[in-house]
Amino acid sequence: SLMRTIKKLQTDSEVNEALKSKSETDILVLYHSLWDKRCAKILEMAEKWAQQEGDETLYLINSWDTPECFSSFSITSVPSLLTTKNGRVSVQVEYSNLYQFFRCETEPQNHP
Repeated sequence: SLMRTIKKLQTDSEVNEALKSKSETDILVLYHSLWDKRCAKILEMAEKWAQQEGDETLYLINSWDTPECFSSFSITSVPSLLTTKNGRVSVQVEYSNLYQFFRCETEPQNHP
């Protein structure tokens, strides 16, 4: 079974490399700060989310390592989730939306 993965992007070139792939594959990028309590909560949820079945890769970008990468997509608040669908970029900044996105279903998945 496929597992989701979480990758930290710590340099501008890693970020550019990951974002380049968005034309071939849908990507998820979580922009966060190391000092923000809400980010810490979302990261904790993301860790659990990653243990669920799926084939997504979630890239983590923090404001300390690569501050310039925030401005390239006009990210002005954290946590922010950038998602792409067929190369089109959308950004979620509403905390409740991020919360919903990473919230793990408590019910076990019923496989027929």
